[in-house]
Amino acid sequence: MSEKGTRWRPLELLSAYLPAALSVLLGACLYITFSVGQWRSLYVPSWDLAIFTEAAKSYSHFQAPIVPVKGPGYNLLGDHFHPILVLLGPIYRFFPSGLTLLVVQDLLIAVSAWPLVRLATKQAGWLLASIIGIGYVTAWGFQGAVASQFHEIAFALPMLAWASAAFVEGRWVATMAWSAPLVLVKEDLGLTIMMIGLILSWRGRDSIKSFAYPLFFAAFGVIAFVVTIKLLLPAFNASGTWAYSLDGSQGRGNVTLIERALWPSQKFGVIAMAVLGAGIIGLASPWFWVILPTIAWRFLGSVDYYWDWKHWHYNAILVPILLGALLDAHRRWSEREQSDISRGLGWVISRQRPFVATVALAIPCAAALITAPQLPMWKMTNPGFGAVSPRMAQVEEINSLIPENANVETDLTLLAYLIPDHEVYWVGSAKGVAVDYVVVDQRGAAWGDQKNVEAVSYAQGAHPGSTYKLIYNSGGFQVAQRVN
Repeated sequence: MSEKGTRWRPLELLSAYLPAALSVLLGACLYITFSVGQWRSLYVPSWDLAIFTEAAKSYSHFQAPIVPVKGPGYNLLGDHFHPILVLLGPIYRFFPSGLTLLVVQDLLIAVSAWPLVRLATKQAGWLLASIIGIGYVTAWGFQGAVASQFHEIAFALPMLAWASAAFVEGRWVATMAWSAPLVLVKEDLGLTIMMIGLILSWRGRDSIKSFAYPLFFAAFGVIAFVVTIKLLLPAFNASGTWAYSLDGSQGRGNVTLIERALWPSQKFGVIAMAVLGAGIIGLASPWFWVILPTIAWRFLGSVDYYWDWKHWHYNAILVPILLGALLDAHRRWSEREQSDISRGLGWVISRQRPFVATVALAIPCAAALITAPQLPMWKMTNPGFGAVSPRMAQVEEINSLIPENANVETDLTLLAYLIPDHEVYWVGSAKGVAVDYVVVDQRGAAWGDQKNVEAVSYAQGAHPGSTYKLIYNSGGFQVAQRVN
């Protein structure tokens, strides 16, 4: 190698890896800052974080994931099938806090940027790859997931990111290897594996070997899904059934399948963001249809927040798939290959393809920029975001007041905060349990229109035959202790 070549080698390496590294760093810093701000401000959007914190606590002691928040002796593997959460155990053992789970999720999201931004760097250069990385880590689906706090789908994101990159590069075995563990993340992802197998088979249809092996992989996904919902989940569920149904007809009258899938119009927001997330041209890639099983169960379901594009965690799993589809279409368009993309967008003449493909790479970032004020991370621009809640002092006092390992029933606000040192029940889930302490947040959203709920009154009404006395009343929090 010449002296000049040797001198430029570090610069080449820097440009090759810097966009991916900066994307990971940006994602980690952004989301960890947001999560810490949530935690310090006592913002609690749902009971999910408490549920998964109890599961991590059990795993950290090599025990089954029993979650009292959902009921006495409730095994979380009978709710959704996510044995991969056992990986949280060792981490929680060293850092026993609900905040630990939030940081783990933030890091999983950030790390998923690495393979896709590295691939973008190879295909489009460091500048465009940097833009892609910014759009990816600030994507709508990730913001909603972080704002709604921890969920098991976080573990699927790196898998899907590496699988997407492998698909674009034509590495079928690697694509299947990265996708296979999805069956350990959530039961419906077996159907995602099925779709991946079918797509690989279609892409490799010119070779008997490349056509047949992915079909076996697709069959594996279907079998895993059926076995999970018919055998594994009922075995762990106290009622002996799968706790969730794909029937979306409830409360929607006599409607056709297509009407169920497309109505109400709220669903169009998800569709629009998916199209933009794929840079529009990504629709020409068969990889785009990997999102179909996730979209199908959400749109055919009867729960309205499944259809939202701004909030919750349901869109996060789409983001790496969509960028993979965009990069796949970009590679083919930039090489002026006609194949299947020309059938979908035949009006673009061949000489325009490289230009259109290059412009398309910036679309997800532009979408992220335009929609930013409507998404959760925009709250970080508010003055005082992340400041410690004045009520955090009461949280610490309550934690120290209640003896370690005592069982506690509480509402939404302090669920995750009390779990590390206590056995915690959600209000109403402790039926048949002689609860030692009841903690009530009189300002909490869990009580709806009820105002100034008294801890003693609630405790004695919820647990007939037990007598409670008030031992703490400060900052809107009350603690009642059982005395008999």
